[in-house]
Amino acid sequence: MGDRKRAYDDEGDQKFAKRDRRNEKVIKVLCPYYSAGAVIGKGGEAIKQIKEETGANIQVSKNNVRFPNTDERVISISGELEAMQKVIAFVQEKIRTDKVPPHVKNINTSQNDARKATCKIVVPDTSVGKIIGKAGANVNRLKDQFNVKIGTMKKEDAIEGLRERIVTVESENTQNVDDCVAEMVKDVYEDERGFMEYNVDYERFSSRGGDSRGDDRGSGGYRGYGGGDKYGGDRGGYKTERSGYGG
Repeated sequence: MGDRKRAYDDEGDQKFAKRDRRNEKVIKVLCPYYSAGAVIGKGGEAIKQIKEETGANIQVSKNNVRFPNTDERVISISGELEAMQKVIAFVQEKIRTDKVPPHVKNINTSQNDARKATCKIVVPDTSVGKIIGKAGANVNRLKDQFNVKIGTMKKEDAIEGLRERIVTVESENTQNVDDCVAEMVKDVYEDERGFMEYNVDYERFSSRGGDSRGDDRGSGGYRGYGGGDKYGGDRGGYKTERSGYGG
């Protein structure tokens, strides 16, 4: 499958390189490496269909490329707000209904179940403060309204030189997760300061702090599948955040 050799982009590499996305909003969602095939679909049909339905631009990182210090492939999305929300919901549905392939040996049932209950989005580091709100007001409201656990990657865990951070939302109620994430994406979309590059060479950052990436044979290890992972889980570290939003 083509996604093993390069990033999957529904428009093709040459056409993709010519597009000007400097003024487009970008959001990213993480996907376990073993579920990326379900997201892409046979011959790329699944991802092509959601692209046609939403008008969004979608790119899945190469098979061996993960977000730094995780075993998750990165799905970059650009387009209108509703399109971004629909694509993330599509990815989550694929993650939830996908089965761990038999050749993947380092993921047990409890880890997989915890991951299915969690959505992990990647947002600009400048937007984390808006999600959290002044003194944690917004994140607490989201947790109470949707009955979810929310974790934000702390500043000390952020990848040097990469102005992106992971936000996790977890609940056994998948609709609550989707609704909460949709509202977070709206916050990021409306954040005038929030900007992320659509194309990022994540391999450049992964090499700095030791490579924990697995592959489709199940090698390597991953240090955070559920919402209560190294990025803060329910605590999220938001009390220590400081930003222009007063968090």
